[in-house]
Amino acid sequence: MSLAPADVEHLVRDLGAGDPTPRDMRTLRAVQLARNQVLIEAVRRGVAERGGVAERGGVAERGGDGASASASFETLAELQEAAPEVMAELLVLPQVGCWAVESLRLLRRREQPDLAYLAAFTAGAAIRAGRRPELTPGTYVPGLGTYVGGGWRGLPWLRAEADGLALAVRLEAGDPYLAGYGPRGAAEPGPWRPSLRAAWRTLAERHRPAAEAIAAGFTTLVPLASRPGGKPASATSGWAYGAIALSPPPDAVTLAESLVHEIRHLVLGAVEDVVPLADAADPRRWYAPWRSDPRPLGALLQGCYASMAITAFWRTEHACGPPELRERAEAEYAHRRAITAGALRRTAESGALTAAGETLVAGLRARLEPWLGERLSPAAEVLAERRGAEHRARWLRANPGFTL
Repeated sequence: MSLAPADVEHLVRDLGAGDPTPRDMRTLRAVQLARNQVLIEAVRRGVAERGGVAERGGVAERGGDGASASASFETLAELQEAAPEVMAELLVLPQVGCWAVESLRLLRRREQPDLAYLAAFTAGAAIRAGRRPELTPGTYVPGLGTYVGGGWRGLPWLRAEADGLALAVRLEAGDPYLAGYGPRGAAEPGPWRPSLRAAWRTLAERHRPAAEAIAAGFTTLVPLASRPGGKPASATSGWAYGAIALSPPPDAVTLAESLVHEIRHLVLGAVEDVVPLADAADPRRWYAPWRSDPRPLGALLQGCYASMAITAFWRTEHACGPPELRERAEAEYAHRRAITAGALRRTAESGALTAAGETLVAGLRARLEPWLGERLSPAAEVLAERRGAEHRARWLRANPGFTL
């Protein structure tokens, strides 16, 4: 899906000014749907050029003949005509983009992609459209669960509602195309429910625009194993729109912060499918005050966009959060506004942003500028300066040859 220049300009200006609007989220979802349709068509053509290879497993055999890749693609095309609403939901599953990209990589290497996964996905689409394909017991159907013969072991759902705003996400621990985030955590929903509900109350009541974006864009939680020391981990992928990988959080406010952070990466990744924001050929690497390694300019801009959201989160928590959180919120806000300002300045002065990237960065800096003048306690300011200096020192030791 391509957007008119005026629509791109409107989108980028929105993102620079604050949280993405409902209109922005609808636009980005449509972009991801169109992108995945293009990717699947590219896979179909690549498979056809190789002559089509029958799947192993997935849809049960009929009359001794396995379901072919061409039959799967034909079924998907039929369903696109007969049940477009169903396909619009399924084709934006985060694992679809990951599977398609991996399939294209294998085809370029003249290797066979995972066509059994395609067959299972097609069967799931047919089931949702009211058809009854035959399935082999034990077949995993993306986004649905595992067929166990006469029934399903469905994926768990996590649901939360607060202040009239609902969140519903799949807990997806088993899909092989959502396995690149790190060691998997348990698929049990029980431990997640209390923290997610509490985090959602915080977001819906005090960070409403961010919560609306999360509700629109976050569809799948990929559980990660706990890190040594209990430090929380979170991640997203540009090919897996809608998926956020998370380790168990130490508290609900940390989970809320992680969701605010990671939805921004999903959003900006989707924007980059429409318009480049930085010169991808720029060979330089940059200091990012939230990373231990030098980053390309595009990755630094991604980090700036997410860090701006974290800054806004802690600013609101400092102003409106519970009293027991105020000291932590003030320290986090002081730290985040300082490091975000420095990173945005480096990005703006790089000389390698596109016009859209310049518009985005200018908007972010204009929003942040008045926050830099807000008075905070001397203790918070001193702590922010010390944290920043310690990170810079560690980074320079780990990356000899760089200067700041």
